[in-house]
Amino acid sequence: MRLIVFVVSVALLIASPARAQDVSLIEILVAKGVLSKEEARKLRGNKDGKAEQAALISVLKAKGILDEHDVEQLQTPPVVTATPEVRERLQRLESQQQTFVTQAQTQAEQQAKAVEELKKTTVADVKKNIDWLNRFSFFGDIRVRHEGFYQDRVTARNRQRLRLRFGARLQVSDEIEGAFRLVSGDPNEIIANNQTLTDSFTRKPINIDNAYITIRPGKTLGLDKPFFSITGGKFSVPFFRPRAIMGSEMIFDEDLSPEGLAEEITVLEGKEGAVVRSVKLAAGQWAIKEFAADRDSFMIGEQIQIALAPTPKTQLTFAVADYYFLSSDAMAQERNRNTQLSMTNSVVLRDGTVVRGGDVISPNANNPIRRFAGGFHLFNTGAQFVWDTGDPRWPFTMMVDFAHNVQAEFGDDNAYLIGAGIGQTKTPGDWAFSAAWTRIETDAVLSMFTLSDYGRRGGTNVQGPILKVDYMLLPRLTLTTKGFFVNFIDRPDGLPNSSVNRMQLDAQFAF
Repeated sequence: MRLIVFVVSVALLIASPARAQDVSLIEILVAKGVLSKEEARKLRGNKDGKAEQAALISVLKAKGILDEHDVEQLQTPPVVTATPEVRERLQRLESQQQTFVTQAQTQAEQQAKAVEELKKTTVADVKKNIDWLNRFSFFGDIRVRHEGFYQDRVTARNRQRLRLRFGARLQVSDEIEGAFRLVSGDPNEIIANNQTLTDSFTRKPINIDNAYITIRPGKTLGLDKPFFSITGGKFSVPFFRPRAIMGSEMIFDEDLSPEGLAEEITVLEGKEGAVVRSVKLAAGQWAIKEFAADRDSFMIGEQIQIALAPTPKTQLTFAVADYYFLSSDAMAQERNRNTQLSMTNSVVLRDGTVVRGGDVISPNANNPIRRFAGGFHLFNTGAQFVWDTGDPRWPFTMMVDFAHNVQAEFGDDNAYLIGAGIGQTKTPGDWAFSAAWTRIETDAVLSMFTLSDYGRRGGTNVQGPILKVDYMLLPRLTLTTKGFFVNFIDRPDGLPNSSVNRMQLDAQFAF
């Protein structure tokens, strides 16, 4: 009996892990006559090991082979007593498992921390890069122009012209910035950036028009904000010039880019609502011509600018300036080498001949220009008035500009401009209308610097009205028509004095 119980116990212990062994024991019990073949077949039909074990116990109990005590012993899990070696090995395994768990947790924490640091670093880098990009700005425009010259008894001329200006500015901080600008046109033409479309599709030149650094010391000197600036290099004219939609170019053409230094000091900055909005001083030291063994030619200029707000809807800005051209004879001689310079001022040739100016002077190699007949020390005053009409599309503006050359040799030393405008071009559909009247006497200003578009050749000894209409067709695209109706003040010998009607039709895309 005990042998059978032992055999059954062994069979029940190994029934679950190895079904092949369960089948063999059942066959043994069949061979010993304990089980019938039908009972064995039913037991083999149980695919669940535990169910098969329970069924086998039930069959043996029913046959009287097992009693209740035997069943209890078979259903009680065997207690295995571990040896010291087994316990030690289990402890080592548990210790290793704990070590692995700790390492895994530490590694996971480090990875999570690294990911967070990477996120912070990435966000910081992106912010830094965006901030750096925001300090960069690009600017410029492309202008396509049709231009015609019409005058009685003179063959009409029509031409197409192109102007490209492209620049970039980098403001490193509130205290320093640098910029440059490239332009189209003849590099010898100092007051025009237009390129005539001609010469069988040849490539068109690009030149350096601006390249400068501006410093505005502030926090470095313990100031809340800068109150003065210094600019060095090649830059646009830094002095205030009045505007009434079109700007005054009576002394300096808008395309002129002087070289040297320029400074600006804010003497007073008024509070909100104050009548006096600001008082500024501007100065310039321009290097015009440098010589290795002779006196260099300079322009020394100063200007005071006062901005007022007489009423909540009006603004008035006026300025007084003094421009002194030192060793200006070198500038006159420059016309001998550069045929693109417009010379209509009075000059003295090498042989002593005095040419009173008034028309374009073209010296020859045998008798070139030696000097100006007089000097150029200009006193200039200008004003600009803006009135808010109540309609933001139609502000009204007025301007006046006056210049007197105290060193002119033969008189003809005054120049003045008066103009007005209404409207503005900020959004598509906007219109602007402006008009001005100008008179520039022969030696009032330097002909090589004044408005190049005035008349057929620009220069001095000219007077007449300017009319301009602007219309913004699309965002950043403005259409302009402009007319100059110019006569000589003093008609040069051999030339007619009928009006030169210079018409310009422009399409300008700004960016």
